[in-house]
Parts: sequence; C-alpha cells; structure tokens
Amino acid sequence: MSMELGGNGGTETSESTVFFSDEDTEVSLRFESDDQSIWATSQNIADLFGVDVSNARKHIRNIYSDDELEKTATKAKFASVQIEGGREVIRPDVAHYSLDMILSVGYRVNAKRAVKFRQWATQTLKAYIEQGYVINEKALRESPEKLNKLAAAVRALRSEEKQVYAKVRECFRICASDYDPLSKEVRSFYALLQDKFHHAVTGMTSSKLILDRANHKSQNMGMQAIKGTSPTLEEAKTGKNYLNNEELYRLHLLSEQFMLYAESTALTKRPMTMASLHGKLDALLIFNDYPVFSGYEDYIKEEAVSHARQELGLYKKRLKIESLGYEYDEDALAAGEYDELLIDA
Repeated sequence: MSMELGGNGGTETSESTVFFSDEDTEVSLRFESDDQSIWATSQNIADLFGVDVSNARKHIRNIYSDDELEKTATKAKFASVQIEGGREVIRPDVAHYSLDMILSVGYRVNAKRAVKFRQWATQTLKAYIEQGYVINEKALRESPEKLNKLAAAVRALRSEEKQVYAKVRECFRICASDYDPLSKEVRSFYALLQDKFHHAVTGMTSSKLILDRANHKSQNMGMQAIKGTSPTLEEAKTGKNYLNNEELYRLHLLSEQFMLYAESTALTKRPMTMASLHGKLDALLIFNDYPVFSGYEDYIKEEAVSHARQELGLYKKRLKIESLGYEYDEDALAAGEYDELLIDA
C-alpha cells in the first residue's frame, strides 16, 4: 500500500486531492483541510473496495436506514470533475460521503481492504496535522503549471518580511561582528533593508508608497492585501500592502534570492558587517537590473503614518455614507453636509 498526498497547487481553497493506491487499485479522493476530513463519491467507494457502484449505493442506503450513521454528518455535495466520453466534465453538487461512511461500506463488502484503507487514512490525516500541507507528487510531475503555482505559493511564504528578517537575524547572530539586537543601528538597518526592496520594484520607499497610493476613494483604500473585510490602521501603515500583484511577485523573487544568500552565509559562517550585507543586497539588485536605493533625502515616515490615518478615517466615512444610500462627495463632506449621517461613525 502506498500513499500520495495531493495539493491544489497553491490556491487558497481548502480542497485538495489524496490518492489511495494498493496493488492494482488507485483512487483519488477529496481532502478538506478546513476540517481535516476525507470524502468520496459512491463511485470512489466502489473503486476502493472492488464492487459495482450500484452495490456501493445499496450499502450506503442500508447504512442510513439502519441508523448506523447520520446523513447530515456524513453526506455533503461538492463540485466534481468526472471523465465522460473521454473528456473532463465539471459536475456541480455531486454527493460525497465522509470517512465514516467509506469505512462502514468497506467493512460490509471487503473487510481486509477496509482495514488497509483505515490505516492509510490515519497516515494521511496525521501527515497533514504534523506538516500543515499535502503534496501530490504525481500530479506535480505531470503538470508544470501546477508545480509553478506551488513554487509561487512557497516563495510567497518564504519571502514574507518576517521570514526574510528572521533569516537575516540568524545570519547576523552567527556571522556579524557589529550585531547588537537592541541597538538603534540594527533597527535602522532593517528599515533600510525593507525600503531597498520596495524601491527596487516600485521606485518608492515604504513611506512614499503610502503617501502615493493610500486613497480613501479607492477600494480598500488602495491596498491590495488586507486580512479582514475592511482595512485596519496597522495595515494602512504598511507600504507592502499597496503593491500590485506584479510588484509583489518581483518582491518575492528578490527576497528569496537574498534569503538564499543569507542562508548560505550562515552555513559557511563567513564574517560580515551590516555594511557588507547591504553591499551584497545592492549587488543583487544591480545583477537583476533593479535600481539601487541611494539613501533618504528627507524623513517622511511620520507624514506617511499621518496620511494613512487620515485616509482611513475618510474611507470609513465614505463607506458609511454610501451604505445609507447617498452618493459620496468629498467637497460635501468637507462642508459638513453629511454630519448628521456620521454622528455614530
């Protein structure tokens, strides 16, 4: 018996595919990561245990009629891709059955195979819980597009600022002769590092991004990435949130390259200073034909924070006005024409 864990290629859906294979049988099943459960169609169940689909459906009906399992807890409808006439067809609302139902049918028709399947299912769920992901090696080998999507998803996670800076801190801790985690110079170093990345892909520092793109009249105040349904002040003060998809992708590529250098440096324990690390980043930017940030001409961080706070306040007022059925007008807001509407805003 072997097991392959299937991923959805880096999308944000909670559904993946898992493969059960044993001797001459290979069946793909649905894996829901939200509740860490495995689901199968009646055809899947028939294939698993080597019976006709009508036989599998008969056992499912009997299990429900015998009150062995509750239908509401063990049956759900999902969209499913099926092969019909040699082509793939997406069928909405196809009945799927939970792991409990799969095992119940299995014990009735093929107890030996049911035991093997239960062991496989336990391994699959344990792997997801321990590792936090599932990988379908077969599908990734056969589909370069899926492999590229997965690589992009991993790259996005690795290149998050906290990941990059954590790796740089590790590099410093091992190699840097001038590293003091509590010093003002180190805090300034990380801010400059961040702005070098932002400047490379946009021509602007984090503060300039906020001043240029934070706009209460735009959707989500001009931000491309927020966690909830409405932006927070902390999100509005973060320049990276205003990057578009192409800029973010280029930032991910640069960040990953830089982090690979930091990892290599940490492994070899080569001595370095903050200045030499900045020099390596500049060299990386030049190699990739990106502009190198030459330094701050003025201090605008406080101005950017103030602008973000002001635009967020106006954004909330605009949403309130529009939710009441009124057309928003910036001049009318300034003139106080909406004051009565905004008493509770």
